[in-house]
Amino acid sequence: MRLKKTVPIEALIQLAKEGAHRGAVRTSLNWLADRSGTSRQTAARRLAELEGQGLIERTMEPRGQNVRITPAGLAVLRAFHQELGSIIKPTPRTMILSGRIVTGVGEGSYYMSQTHYIKQFEKEAGFVPYPGTLDIKLEKDSVGLKEMIARLPSKEVPGFDTNERAFGPVKFFPAKLRKSRVAIVLPLRSHYTDIVELIAPQNLRKARGLKDGDFVQVEVMV
Repeated sequence: MRLKKTVPIEALIQLAKEGAHRGAVRTSLNWLADRSGTSRQTAARRLAELEGQGLIERTMEPRGQNVRITPAGLAVLRAFHQELGSIIKPTPRTMILSGRIVTGVGEGSYYMSQTHYIKQFEKEAGFVPYPGTLDIKLEKDSVGLKEMIARLPSKEVPGFDTNERAFGPVKFFPAKLRKSRVAIVLPLRSHYTDIVELIAPQNLRKARGLKDGDFVQVEVMV
């Protein structure tokens, strides 16, 4: 998997087998070392790495520790499962995100008016983006899919600095919305986990007659 940090995926899988993706489970270094065929020291290091990357949460007790896989950890497992499945057998290379149109806070227009972003998206995505984004509040089932998509390999527009501030890098995936060519953008510094932003060559609200509250589905090419 092409993750920014190396994830001890085997340890994460062992915890999931015990049900840690559904809730906290009691475990010990001896148990993890035995299941993974490693030493206690290696087991301790792997748990610390998972915790440091925000993929698990744990509380220490005299006779062991309670461990729970976080949503971020579950997203890693889902991404690993999809990538492994694509190797073993052919799978569809699209995913569907569902949600309703909402009004953003105006950040999309600000970011998409930056010359650097405009030029880079024209080069990488193949179109000049309209200066604004279409924001979609995702349904519950699609939030996890978005987290999984965010961890998959993708094209990325690098960040840059201006005299006023620094702009971070942005991942993006080609997509379709009601037959319109779009791209979902995933700013690496974004905190809105249930919101997905779309860019397109035109104003999607006008081009497709969209308004707040409209239900839409986005077909994402991954």
